[in-house]
Amino acid sequence: MSYSIAPIGRAAQSSVPRGSERTYTLVILVNDRPGAVDRVIGLLRRRRASTQALVLVSSELPGVIRVTAQVTDLDVAVDHLLAQLRKVIDVRRAENLTQQQIVTRELALIKVSSSSTTCNEIIECGRLFGAHIVDNTPETVLLEVTANKEKVDELITLLEQYGICELARSGSIAIARQSSANMEEEISL
Repeated sequence: MSYSIAPIGRAAQSSVPRGSERTYTLVILVNDRPGAVDRVIGLLRRRRASTQALVLVSSELPGVIRVTAQVTDLDVAVDHLLAQLRKVIDVRRAENLTQQQIVTRELALIKVSSSSTTCNEIIECGRLFGAHIVDNTPETVLLEVTANKEKVDELITLLEQYGICELARSGSIAIARQSSANMEEEISL
């Protein structure tokens, strides 16, 4: 006797073909009250959202936290996830920003092994990507770069030949290029 285990599906996904996942940037404004952010993160976990990056910061509104989540999922699942997020207590706004609407940036600190012969090459590589020198010792160079994820990845790949000692990345943050009237109405609630 053989048993087969069917994959556990999520609501609203049964007829969507595999391999059609995309990365989405979700921006969620949450009131800064005890447990509010926990409810949002809990919902992302319960809905099995494949979260690639999660950044929490204070927003321009007092008492409101801005959560930027990058998830890889299907169109239908993201729409369902947004509908669920909008029902969470203390969520003021939840929206999916497409790549055409947003500017994304990521901060990275990269500590690279250096010597007297490679120090200038490392600094020049960093400058090509707009990186700043934060610290320079005889053994290492610490670079700070702010760019989109792809540019940060390119710089890291270029610096790997010198030996990366340590790497810290913030995760992507995003903002809409222009605001729409309905977004402003939702914020004022």
